[in-house]
Amino acid sequence: MTQEHSHQPSGPLALAAALASVAGFVDAHIYLHLTPVFVANMSGNLVHLGIFVGAEGWQEAAGSVVAIFAFLSGVIVATVHNDRQLRRTGAVRPDELLGVEAVLILLLPFLMIALRSTFTGHSNIDDYPVLIWGGFAMGLQATVLRRVGQIAVATTYGTGAIVRIGEKVALAVRRAERPTDHLRRVTIAILVLVLLSYVGGAILASTLGSSPGLLLLPGAVLVGATIVTRSTQGS
Repeated sequence: MTQEHSHQPSGPLALAAALASVAGFVDAHIYLHLTPVFVANMSGNLVHLGIFVGAEGWQEAAGSVVAIFAFLSGVIVATVHNDRQLRRTGAVRPDELLGVEAVLILLLPFLMIALRSTFTGHSNIDDYPVLIWGGFAMGLQATVLRRVGQIAVATTYGTGAIVRIGEKVALAVRRAERPTDHLRRVTIAILVLVLLSYVGGAILASTLGSSPGLLLLPGAVLVGATIVTRSTQGS
């Protein structure tokens, strides 16, 4: 086992699906009702960054940069925490980071209300606190759960999962049954469910409306995930 592998917490599929739905919800809500910048899907921000820089849209590009660095900061902070925890106790406990993320997301609507946030088609400095807050929280989440069993998953983006599903499907197109076919089917099923959860969260956010208070919903999911994870680890 590599040192990096030991820093990648494993958890149940239900937790992966819950976290993916949270990311999809928060991503869609901020993108649709604050400013068109992603706080979880950094691949989308990188594409936006390239488009805006090419078009000399510096104000729009700045919003993507802010979100990217906030997300990266969350990943770094969470990884340092996991590393210290691993060296101190020999195991990584994701419930602590889940708890911090839950608090951040629960406070996010109050931040938006305090800032009197309204939708802007182009990111401006008034949007930055929310992008930083949300991006940092999603960066923390990116390190909370990296595997379901031995199957690598990501709960804040889907590009890698789509690539792996394509690979597994292509390799599964064969006549003879092979020992690895069951694992391949399980991998596809897990990745598809996580992707559907992300999309489902985004659909829910887009249909419920623009009220910042709706962000309490993913916050509540995170609180429940924290409680279940902590009780499971304590048993």
